[in-house]
Amino acid sequence: MNIRRRLLALVATWPLANLLSSVAHAQTASSGAKLKATPQDALGPYYPPRWTGEVDADLLTLGGKNYLQGVPLALTGRVLSVDGGALAGATVEIWQTDATGKYRHPDDDGEGPAQRGFQGFGRMTTQGDGQYRFRTIKPVLYSGRPPHVHFKVVAPGYRELVTQLYFAGENTERGNWFGFSKERDRLTVVPVTVNDGNRSGLSARFDLVLERV
Repeated sequence: MNIRRRLLALVATWPLANLLSSVAHAQTASSGAKLKATPQDALGPYYPPRWTGEVDADLLTLGGKNYLQGVPLALTGRVLSVDGGALAGATVEIWQTDATGKYRHPDDDGEGPAQRGFQGFGRMTTQGDGQYRFRTIKPVLYSGRPPHVHFKVVAPGYRELVTQLYFAGENTERGNWFGFSKERDRLTVVPVTVNDGNRSGLSARFDLVLERV
């Protein structure tokens, strides 16, 4: 197993107990306390129009090959109701730029990211504990926008959540972006560095809290 594969395996299995809590990590429900719903954020112009081909939770492997650019990032978390219960069967989608700052979208770089080996978007369904897990890279700044990962979450009986994840110290816009969340701090994570002694990657937890319809 080469260095890259060892790192990807490490990042993919990093224990949740070792993930640093962040302002975006949902509150623990106790004594009947309600959780705050995750703030909505703009869908943005690059939501994938076609979810075809490989549409799984591993954006770093495409066509059996590993994407070697960028900093590997393990994104994990749980989908919860405002009552604190885990939501099984929720569909979680993410999409983002590759290491060159381009989306896999007809209005940006088309299939360029895929040709460079980056899947560009992913989808998975939560199990009984409400957990999701994606392997991707830390996105880069582009056109004045800070690095971010787009999320869309759909669960029966709950309001659809469209939001974005940002990174501590890099969550400030350059310019006026209409429609983006004013609650940016609640969508900001503090990633943890992980490494296998040869290469470094990041791990971050981002819990998603949905409201009932």
